[in-house]
Amino acid sequence: MELKKYQQRVLENIRAYAEKYVVLGNAKAAYDAHLAVDGLTPGTNGVGVYKDRLGGIPNVCIKVPTGGGKTFIAANSVGVICDELPEAPADVVVWLVPRKEILAQTLRQLRDPGNFLRMALDRDFAHRVEVLDKEDGLRGRGFTRDTVEDQLTLFVLSYDSFKKNKDGRRAYAENSALVPLTDYQKRTNQAVDIDGADDTALISALAGTNPIVIVDESHHATSDLSINMLQNLNPRFVLELTATPRDGANVICRVKATELKDEEMVKLPVVVYRRDGRDAVVQDAIMLQRRLELAAKDAETKGGGYIRPIVLFQAERRGLEDERGTYEKLKTALLEIGIPEEQIAVRTGDVDDIKGRDLMDPGCPVRFIITVDALAEGWDCPFAYVLASVANRNSRVSVEQIVGRVLRQPYARRSLARCLNISYVLTSSADFSETIDQVVNGLNGAGFSNRDVVEGSSSASVTTSEGSQTQIDLAGAAASDVLDDDEFRLQPVDCVLSSLEPGAGAGDEISPSSHCDVDAILADAEANEERMRAQAAKEGDHAPGSSTGMGGGSNVFGIRRDIAEEIEALRLPQYRTNVDAGLWSFGDTQPFDKSQLMDKFDLGQCSTSNVHVDMYDFEDARQVDVDYDSGEFKVRQLPQSDVEQLRGLFAGYSEQSKRVNVRDGIISLMSLQFLNTYSNRGLKQYVGRVVDGMTDDQVMGYIDNSRRYAEAVVAAIKQESEAWCSERFKRLFDAGTITLESCYKLPAEFVPKKPVTRYDRTLYDAEDGGMNNLEQRMADALANALNIRWWHRIMESKRGEFCINGFIKHYPDFIAETVGGMIMAIETKGEHLKNDDSAAKLKLGRAWAANASGMEGRRYRYFMVFESNPLNADGAYDFNEFRSTLNDMA
Repeated sequence: MELKKYQQRVLENIRAYAEKYVVLGNAKAAYDAHLAVDGLTPGTNGVGVYKDRLGGIPNVCIKVPTGGGKTFIAANSVGVICDELPEAPADVVVWLVPRKEILAQTLRQLRDPGNFLRMALDRDFAHRVEVLDKEDGLRGRGFTRDTVEDQLTLFVLSYDSFKKNKDGRRAYAENSALVPLTDYQKRTNQAVDIDGADDTALISALAGTNPIVIVDESHHATSDLSINMLQNLNPRFVLELTATPRDGANVICRVKATELKDEEMVKLPVVVYRRDGRDAVVQDAIMLQRRLELAAKDAETKGGGYIRPIVLFQAERRGLEDERGTYEKLKTALLEIGIPEEQIAVRTGDVDDIKGRDLMDPGCPVRFIITVDALAEGWDCPFAYVLASVANRNSRVSVEQIVGRVLRQPYARRSLARCLNISYVLTSSADFSETIDQVVNGLNGAGFSNRDVVEGSSSASVTTSEGSQTQIDLAGAAASDVLDDDEFRLQPVDCVLSSLEPGAGAGDEISPSSHCDVDAILADAEANEERMRAQAAKEGDHAPGSSTGMGGGSNVFGIRRDIAEEIEALRLPQYRTNVDAGLWSFGDTQPFDKSQLMDKFDLGQCSTSNVHVDMYDFEDARQVDVDYDSGEFKVRQLPQSDVEQLRGLFAGYSEQSKRVNVRDGIISLMSLQFLNTYSNRGLKQYVGRVVDGMTDDQVMGYIDNSRRYAEAVVAAIKQESEAWCSERFKRLFDAGTITLESCYKLPAEFVPKKPVTRYDRTLYDAEDGGMNNLEQRMADALANALNIRWWHRIMESKRGEFCINGFIKHYPDFIAETVGGMIMAIETKGEHLKNDDSAAKLKLGRAWAANASGMEGRRYRYFMVFESNPLNADGAYDFNEFRSTLNDMA
């Protein structure tokens, strides 16, 4: 299962926050720095300040509406977090869920090798994954010193697992099965004392692993007991996922409902219709189900997936003793009019006809589910399309708790039949406004808003027994005109459905009270769906605060009004690659990423001949440490006494130990991002061969030149990998596996860190003023060139900015368009920035422009502009030469 774009954005936010936490060493500072990338300031414009509940341990939250794939995001986030955090003695994850139903579902999915959640974990941890429950932990099954050090150990537990009730106390009791693990933790200083727990207890053993904690539906974990439970687990990172964050949640990323709609994850809008009485609700729900099923069958013949629309009948609760009588009356009424019994299921507090059944299986006959309020959070069936509230007109039956159950889109793919991309609510409540409010409240609880609710037409065209057309006002019908007591009075199903079959005529005996115009309902709903889809597309992928989705910053600037319409239609070319989805492949493409070229790169086989270390290029030893006043890292000279101590220690090693220490020392100086790019095995092999080729004097010289040695090795590795990536990229592009498509949309709004408004011809009403001298000269040249239509300074640090995503990810400094419609990408190079990547960027940029020219009738150019002494290559200019050329461009 491919990650949706918003899911990729969420994971990138998790990665970015974790990176900042590792660098800054402070959860709050990382939170502030993370939001600052979007121009957001905690404590202003509705952006919350960081609330530290766990004594400095990072505790952040992701807001994803119901149907957005929170569990899929969570499964993919485990590898992201483990990659970014410093290496721990054990990779242990505690995945907390609020209720036993979700617990069983999550365990089943994570243990199933064919489930996309488990496949994500297997991919990230090389199939070395063990999924355990509480009983496994209590018995020590799969939870030993060897297993936690050798694989990912993932516990799925409920919030109640550590409550100090009869069952919960077992997690705090002495446990002989865990003694080998807890004894090892004591010997290695990993053990943690938990108040009220034996030092061999399950909670103590888990705390000793310093786990990553995933909190699903975290809005349920707000009590002091829940916070105490998290503290007792001794986590190193806590990630919360919910549709409705609690007050004080440290939200670092938010997904909007329109993103889910645009990515075909949910059936929106929810269209609410009022019907004239309870019988009309049931009758119309049956008819609507049949019409939707006919549309689904037609769509399936055209290549769509199998769909069997289901109606959820919400029966009325009149006290615990009468619950059974309520749903039994409705089931009896459905059977009496001809609905086959196998098509009806009941799900209440004491009856569960759907337990263990796959409602999406083509062999499953269920089309109608009767419930009261048992289908709450955690139950989702994408085939559920219609929620019908079956209550007397003057009864108060809340649909708030159940409306979220009809939102999920089958197969996370838009249906060919537009009517199957919508959710329907039917009610006969006398207070229609209250029902609308309940639906809105229910959607708010699922992470949506009142924008996602549409009130259906209150009038419907009906066909009388005489065949004439008339309008009845459902909102104004008198209660006395409708029989609304404990008994159902329904038309036989054959009679009701005959009007939906081909050839049905006006002579069919269908009364106005039982046959509202389903065609009118569907036409109305489809029109609303099209309006929402257009709105979702209009909002685009890169709204303000697009990285976090938080919005609300004060430095938000829009596109200049005089060019806004043409920019809205502009799509810049970026490289994409085919999606390999096997039998389900529809020729889709996804953004290309350089990492896709590295899967066959074997560093262990690369030559070390281009590594050059100079022991005489003396550099005093330095220490790098964080400054606690500024939170920034500072470089200071290492005291001479420390240098001498290092030399003394090093001199005492054997020759082999010296070389092993040099190898490991060089690797330790590499950045975390660099280490994550290359396998540990390959790095050790490559650096080991480099060190083996050093003289004894060069090995000793490492003490005074460690950073230079590491820089030389890193430069050589980059040279090898970039040469590999460049050649493989060319082969894949020539083969058509990588393509260039006009797909990047410039953001409608921009959040600069240092907004300046003095320049002319800018794309946005302000550009970012954080520019060096050469960049300022370029901005001034573009602003004063009469043949420039607009220009923009690209900020590489701002996620979502345009880049040329080839064998390297290249963010040119400027993008501009001439009055003649030519698009230019411009990279500037001051004297201090001349380096080996200049040639690679120029090669990629020139290829991009050549490949893009002619697409949609546009011309593209790439320029690399040096302050002086440019490269001797086409497309390379010094600044004065470029400025002269600029004036001649059309």
